[in-house]
Amino acid sequence: MVSMYRTVQRDLSEILSLFDLQDAGDGGFLGPQPDHPGLFRVYGGQVAAQAIAAAARTVTGRRLHSLHVAFLRPGDPTAPLHYGVATLREGRTFSTRRVTVSQQGRPIMEALVSFLEPIDGDDFQQVMSPGPQPEGLPSLPEQLREHLGSGIRDYLGPVQLGIVELRYIDPPPRIAIDAPPPEEALCRLWIRLVGEMPQQVLDDPVTAACMLAYISDWTVLDPVQVAIGKTWHEMASMASLDHAIWFHRPADFSDWLRYDQRSPNVSGGVGLGIGSIYHRDGTLVATVTQEGFIGRPVE
Repeated sequence: MVSMYRTVQRDLSEILSLFDLQDAGDGGFLGPQPDHPGLFRVYGGQVAAQAIAAAARTVTGRRLHSLHVAFLRPGDPTAPLHYGVATLREGRTFSTRRVTVSQQGRPIMEALVSFLEPIDGDDFQQVMSPGPQPEGLPSLPEQLREHLGSGIRDYLGPVQLGIVELRYIDPPPRIAIDAPPPEEALCRLWIRLVGEMPQQVLDDPVTAACMLAYISDWTVLDPVQVAIGKTWHEMASMASLDHAIWFHRPADFSDWLRYDQRSPNVSGGVGLGIGSIYHRDGTLVATVTQEGFIGRPVE
């Protein structure tokens, strides 16, 4: 969710340091917080990524299969994050961990993290829809500057962090809402990490999965905004309720990733976003879902 940001600059090494958890004993780990006053609540993608890192510390020889997260309450970016890991299953094929994230004794998130024994078998995936390559598209600041002039800062979201570049195939929400209501709420974009690429992101599957979880939360509710013709600036509330990722194949961050997002439904104060993340060659890397609360202000 982009609404949590003030203007903050980071680099990739700082993001990676968030995934380096401290062993707190008794199946618990402490997750570091960004050392920056620009955040006024904990970013959901950070907590999801750290939950993966905590669960992975208790599993060997199996690949990450899925993550299912329930966000219970906003996190305080000034307080330590405790990750308590419980073994729910250690089977012949699957390992399942429950991760409870708490601050000062209060749970802020519950996660189920599943790992799978490597298996060679049948292979099928949906085909990535046609669309322009990222090199032929304007950057998000360029796209919004033409539309909003000098008032674009609040709409740049993760771009302000200085670690990512976004290039939208479909109009981003702030532009899309000025068009007639769409028949399909679709928001496709290319995403790339910028700056010096740490080798750990390229070589370690767990680190790459943590980074994928970290970035997956940024824009997955874009199509919800497109569907209802409002950006989060115009809503009484916009908060992530839950988040799920199925990790189909290893993520390669050496090139652009394409993130195809749509919203099949908005009703009852909540909106659903569904995303597919691909490599440039069309390889399906992961499927993401998230439901956001867009009703009255959250208490």
